[in-house]
Amino acid sequence: MSVEDLLRDMGGLRVDAALQHAALASITSTGPRSLGPDKEPIWSPEKQQQQTVKQQVQEEKKEQLKLTKVEKESPHKPKKSSPTVETFNCCIPDFEDIQVYQFKQHLSKECNKKVRHEMKILKEKQLAFNKKLLAEREIKSNLADQIAKQQTSDSQIKQIAEQLALQELEIHQRDQLAIKKESREKLHKLALEGVARCQKRFNRKYENITRMLLSLDKETVQEACAARNRQLKELGQQFNQLLGHFKTSGQATDQSQYLSLILKAEQFCHTINELEECFIKDLAEFSHHIQEQLRLEAQKKQQELERQQKEELERQQRQLAEEQQQQQQQQQQKAAAEAEEAKRRQDQEAESQGIVAPPVFEPDQSSAPVVVAAAAGAAPPPPPPTATDSLGNVPASIYVHPTRLAFYNEINALYKQKVEIVKPLQTNEALKQYRTNCQRAINMPLNAISAVSPQHLQQNFDKIYNFFNGQPVKIMNQSITINDHPLARDYCLLLVAKKFVSQCETSISSNPQAAFPFASVINTLWKLLPDFGKIFLAYMYKESPFLVPYVIPQHSNQTTEQYLKTIGYRLSEKNELEKPDIYLKRQTGLARLYAAVIMTPSRKSDGPAHCFGLEEGWRWLAHFVMVQPLPDVSATLMMEMLHNLGFDMWRTYGKQFVKLLLFIQTHYIPQLSAYDEGGPKTRLEMILAKFLRERTIPQVTGVLPPGFW
Repeated sequence: MSVEDLLRDMGGLRVDAALQHAALASITSTGPRSLGPDKEPIWSPEKQQQQTVKQQVQEEKKEQLKLTKVEKESPHKPKKSSPTVETFNCCIPDFEDIQVYQFKQHLSKECNKKVRHEMKILKEKQLAFNKKLLAEREIKSNLADQIAKQQTSDSQIKQIAEQLALQELEIHQRDQLAIKKESREKLHKLALEGVARCQKRFNRKYENITRMLLSLDKETVQEACAARNRQLKELGQQFNQLLGHFKTSGQATDQSQYLSLILKAEQFCHTINELEECFIKDLAEFSHHIQEQLRLEAQKKQQELERQQKEELERQQRQLAEEQQQQQQQQQQKAAAEAEEAKRRQDQEAESQGIVAPPVFEPDQSSAPVVVAAAAGAAPPPPPPTATDSLGNVPASIYVHPTRLAFYNEINALYKQKVEIVKPLQTNEALKQYRTNCQRAINMPLNAISAVSPQHLQQNFDKIYNFFNGQPVKIMNQSITINDHPLARDYCLLLVAKKFVSQCETSISSNPQAAFPFASVINTLWKLLPDFGKIFLAYMYKESPFLVPYVIPQHSNQTTEQYLKTIGYRLSEKNELEKPDIYLKRQTGLARLYAAVIMTPSRKSDGPAHCFGLEEGWRWLAHFVMVQPLPDVSATLMMEMLHNLGFDMWRTYGKQFVKLLLFIQTHYIPQLSAYDEGGPKTRLEMILAKFLRERTIPQVTGVLPPGFW
């Protein structure tokens, strides 16, 4: 039981009597005790605290004993006697007893007060100890908590550090992977660009070879380049396999593999270049072989023809000799009959006059045929034909024929005249909006021209022609007519002719079939507006003087750049000359439109079908083979003209056109070989050999049928 429990129970006890009896008992008791200063309290939970409390209690007991002794030694204190006895022996209270009783009560109160004080002190000490103990426990607990927290914090810090390290490692690895990925992507991109360039070069060469082979017949390809063709197919398959491997490998390929792929692609490009040269060489040899065969065949035919002509001549000479012999015999018989008749008359006159006539000498009739035959044999044979070329023309110049130069100068003078006339309209800033509206009125229907249907072509033509007829056109909510200005008609003629020519480098050069609807509209406008045709030709000859044909010579004071500009080369925005392949592409488009204008009929309801007919194509070919050739350009234009006009010219001119083709093969191609050894010249040789071998030229696709609109 603790001190607190005792204190709680003090209210229910008679504390005074209990303490008094306890004090007396502790003094007088000699036997074993369970209470006293020498006994350990049973309520102390800890030994150290018990000892401290014991010492305090012993000290207090000693003081109480001292006080008790003092009381005993006091004179006023009665002698020791038994309280119980005294109580029962004396019924009347004594003064001393009262004093003793009062002293005892006072002592009891003081003891009680002292005990309470001591108990309060003990309680306070106990509370302080408990607080201290609790504080120590709390400190220990806090220390343990702090240690646990520190350990937890250390473990957390360690975990965080490990996590941060792992995160930094992951970030570093991620950065390394990103750098590797980025470098691999860059490497892949560079390799892709390199392979793409190689693929572009390979495909361009492959298309050139394929186009060259398609221009030939199947027999020529099988005879001249069957092995090369198989090699080309194998090379194309190997290159496609390389591209497939490159696409499937993707970015998993390392640098060495990329370099290996690019080197392989470059090797394929080099191989196909060599293969193209082999193709050209083989085809050239085959062409030479074919030409030699054709030459031998032509010689045989010529010899056969000469033999036939000789036999025919001999037969005619024999027939003529026989006829002359018969005529001579008839003349001799007639002369003999006349001589006999004259003789008879003379004899009759002589007989009538009595005169006898002398005898008449008559030659031997057997010698007459010999004389007639000799006379017939002495007659010279008919003179051979004059030594002229198969064209019937003698070239006046190596650059241009005089008649073509005069025609060129005529239309060029008309073009310059029109340009000078429209300058006031073209330079007037106040009329800028009107010029823009005129351009829109022409450009919108002209750009829409196509052979989709006859109605579509008719509608676009009517929009252009009605504008030239003075009908109003609504442009941007504004109505204009060509009669709004006196120079507008000439200005629009120049504008529409230039716009037609500009189609050669946009739509016609990439789509050859687009030339025929444009050509039909051009021919129809040419019939209805005669000046338009000459202005159109002026623009065509300005872009390509070879269509005259006119090979403009380079003057001594001209630079190469200036000369190239005179024959149609253009300058870019950076003041650089265009590349030759772009120039040849535009020249091809111009030749296609020029040939389409020659062969395409106009609208059937406007009179004659052609203002610039097929004879212009014959005239161009006849003069073109007489002017000095230029590398690539001459072969390209010749091949384009034959490809487009060959069918109609063969059907129209027949054997004369075949003679022209033979002349081109035997005379013009050797002359061209002195200036040109490129692909266009080889393709021209192949197409000529094909035409002459097959004795036909296929009709070009996209030609408008007669009466289309």
